[in-house]
Amino acid sequence: MEKAPKKCMVCGQPTPLKGGICEPCQERIRREAMGQQADARSQAEKELRKHGVVPDQGKERK
Repeated sequence: MEKAPKKCMVCGQPTPLKGGICEPCQERIRREAMGQQADARSQAEKELRKHGVVPDQGKERK
């Protein structure tokens, strides 16, 4: 009996996997998460300014 190739849990393509997700899907998920993280940070700083607190200018992200 031949084994069926493993498929990505996100896109369903039979490709070489690291864990259960193919490399292109991992990159796409990582980019989405980083974008949401940056958005949450800017939203938090905006709320602080609205309440009169000036956030520290810590390390800048590039």
